Amino acid sequence: MEDDEDCGIKDIQFGFRHFRAPAKRIYGNRNVFLLDIPPNPIASWLSLWMPQLVRSWLQRLLQEWFLPTTVILKERNPTKADSYENEIDTYLHLRSLQGTHIPRLFGEVTVSDPHAQRYQISKRPTPALLLENVEGVSLYNLPTEELGNPRLLRELEDIYNLLTEKGVVHGDPKLHNFLRVNQKIVAIDFELS
Repeated sequence: MEDDEDCGIKDIQFGFRHFRAPAKRIYGNRNVFLLDIPPNPIASWLSLWMPQLVRSWLQRLLQEWFLPTTVILKERNPTKADSYENEIDTYLHLRSLQGTHIPRLFGEVTVSDPHAQRYQISKRPTPALLLENVEGVSLYNLPTEELGNPRLLRELEDIYNLLTEKGVVHGDPKLHNFLRVNQKIVAIDFELS
C-alpha cells in the first residue's frame, strides 16, 4: 500500500459482532482504510474442534466471526451516496469473481468514529464495505517498461473481457484500480461501474 496514514481506532459493527480496530488510510483516499482485526478466540477455538463441513457452513453463515486479520474498510462518502450503492450492487452481481478476479466482499458494516465527524452531518454511524485485502502491486507502480509487456496487456484485456461478459464496465479504468497479484490482474474500486 502507499501513502499509509494512521487514523486511530474505528468502532465496527458487523452483523452480531462489534469490534474496535486500528485503521490506516491508504492510497491518500479519505474513505478507504486498512484495518487490523483483533483475533477472535471463539472462531479460533471453533476452527480447531469443528468438523470441516460444519466449520465451512458456519463461516458462510456468520462471516463476521471468521474474518481475516487484515481487511479493507471502504466508508460511504456522503457526497457520493449513489456510488456507494452502485459499488455494493456491482460486488453482489460479480459474486462468482470474488476472491479470484476481484476482492471478496465480506459485507456491509457500520462505523462509529468520533474523529471522523467532519465528514458526517449527523452522529449516526457511517455505512461501509468490508473487503478482502488483496496483496499486490498497483499497475500504476509497475516499471514503465513492464506496462508495454504483451503478457500484461493480455491479462488486462482478459479481466476487462471477464467483467464485460458479466455485464459490468469498469467506470474508472485507471492503473491504480488494477493490481498485479501472482501473475494475474485483480480489479478493484467499482464505485463508477
